[in-house]
Amino acid sequence: MARLGTVLRGVGLALTATLATAGAATTAAAQEKQIAVMLPAAGDPYFKMKSFGYIDEGKKRGYDVVIYDAGGYGNLQKQVSQIEDVIQRKVSGIVLVPSSSDGTVPVVEKAIAAGIPVINDGIATKSDKITGFVGEPSYVMTELLAAYAVDKLGGKGDVVLLSGPSGLDLTRFRVDGFKDYISKYPGMQVVAEKYTSTSSAEALTTMQDFLQSRPTVKVVYAFNGPIAIGAVQALRAAGKKPGDVMVLTTDMEPETKRLIEEGWIEATVVSQPVTMARLAVQRAIEASEGQSIPKETLTQASLISKTTVEAVDLSGQSVPADWK
Repeated sequence: MARLGTVLRGVGLALTATLATAGAATTAAAQEKQIAVMLPAAGDPYFKMKSFGYIDEGKKRGYDVVIYDAGGYGNLQKQVSQIEDVIQRKVSGIVLVPSSSDGTVPVVEKAIAAGIPVINDGIATKSDKITGFVGEPSYVMTELLAAYAVDKLGGKGDVVLLSGPSGLDLTRFRVDGFKDYISKYPGMQVVAEKYTSTSSAEALTTMQDFLQSRPTVKVVYAFNGPIAIGAVQALRAAGKKPGDVMVLTTDMEPETKRLIEEGWIEATVVSQPVTMARLAVQRAIEASEGQSIPKETLTQASLISKTTVEAVDLSGQSVPADWK
């Protein structure tokens, strides 16, 4: 019989009601060795990479890891309900990427009050009761991107921002890092900005609107890979060539790596997401076993361009070729 921590794979990575029912019937012993990973959009390429880290690290440490998918950053209530469910099932620990930094506070504090440690991964819940945080140096990451743009363009050029999901500390830190750096250069002006989902299709439409209203744009900051892909699709449709408009983003999945190699994406900053996922599961297990853990654990960021893509250590975000 398959163990409860069955690996959930594919674009539609999701936890079904059937699995939840099976979880309710699992023995108490199994429940004590289970980590619930709560994701806002598990189908995103970034989270598909991280899922390998979650699952594999749990396996190494003798814990089942079950991944829950809220189905989108806007689905706060679904994520809250999923957390309520794992509280009832008394899992060992929770790794949470919140769909809302504010909206998850009550249920997170409920979990902690029930004796279940909660580790935020990448995005923080605004509660001082959080057991621990594992993440990236978000502000510094986008400062690096902004410095790259300033250097390449000599401090001059119109900038548009595809800022990503609203209501998240991660989004705010990334946007602030980029904006604060370029604000030192009067020749670099943010002429348009929009918060969007992480859908490439929405990013495509938004970027098309930006190109119509701001045809002089020289720099595009995109919150993540799928948004950058949508921006590139809009530039292609507008007849642009690689390098005509500088596209900058964070993280690097196979498609964004290809676009970097082709020159469509100028640079990205990676934060070793698989390493981050492993650390989050490690911290959840350590806390569940009564060990003292640091309040904050940050991974190292690296800037990657076409000329450095083969030189940067990407072991912290590598997954097996057959991982789906």
